[in-house]
Amino acid sequence: MTMLIELDSDNRASLRRLFDRYPCLHGSVAAVVEGGMGRVFTDAQEEPRVALAVLDFHFLAGDPLHADALLLFELLQPGAVVIAPTPAWQHLVAATYPGTLTVYRREAFQAEQFDIDQLRGFCQALPSGFELRRVRREEVTQFATDLDPALIHNFRSHEEFITRGVGVGILHQGRFVSGVSSAAVGGGKFEIEIQTHRQFRRCGLARAVAAALILYCVEHGIEPCWDAANEPSGALARQLGFHSTGKYDVYRLKQPEGKSAAR
Repeated sequence: MTMLIELDSDNRASLRRLFDRYPCLHGSVAAVVEGGMGRVFTDAQEEPRVALAVLDFHFLAGDPLHADALLLFELLQPGAVVIAPTPAWQHLVAATYPGTLTVYRREAFQAEQFDIDQLRGFCQALPSGFELRRVRREEVTQFATDLDPALIHNFRSHEEFITRGVGVGILHQGRFVSGVSSAAVGGGKFEIEIQTHRQFRRCGLARAVAAALILYCVEHGIEPCWDAANEPSGALARQLGFHSTGKYDVYRLKQPEGKSAAR
C-alpha cells in the first residue's frame, strides 16, 4: 500500500521538476520548494510523481493520472484553497468534489523592467500626515493586527519575518493603514501581499507601499511576484510595471453547513 511522505524543509530539491513550470504564484511555489516554507507531501523522496505543497494555498503538482494522485486529496480540509495547475488536474478536482467547490478567478503576473523613477514618485506621492517606512521588529505584531495576519502568516516567528522577509507600512495617527510584505520567500523571489484599510483605499497608499517593496527587490536582486485576486489588484499590478500571463481558476472546498470559511 502506498503512503504519502512529508519532506523536510531542507530536503525538497527533488520537487523542482514537478513545480518547474507552475503557471501562477511563483513566489509562493519558490518559497515551498527552495525556501523551506510551509509543508510538502509526496509519494517518494527521490523521484516524486505527485505532490501537494501547503502554504496559504494548496498546490497540486505532478501527474494527475498517477495512482497516488487521489491520496493527496485526503489531506485537503474544508475551506482549503486549491491550485490545480493543468486542465487534467482541474478535471480531477472537479470530479472528486462534485457540488462542494467554489470556483473563482485569479490573474497571474510577471515582473518586467520597472521604471525606477516612476516607482520612487509613487512612494513620495503620499498625503500629508502619512509616513511610509520599513516595519521594525517591535512593530510586527501591530503591523499584522492593524492590517491582516496574512502579511506574516507563513513565517514561523516574528524574528524569521524580519530576518528573511520585508514589511513596508504606512502609518497614520499611530496605526498602520496600508502595508505590503514578502508573504512568502525563497529562491530569490518574494510573493507580495498588500492590505489597506477600506476607508483609506483609492488614495495611492497601496501603490506607494508596493512601489517601495519593488524598489527593495530591485536593489537586492530579488524577483517580486504578483498574483491578483481581483480587478483592482490586477490594475495596480499593471500600473507598477507587471504584465499579465493570464487568468486561472482557483477552487475553495466548501465548509460544512453552519461553518464559515477561513481565509
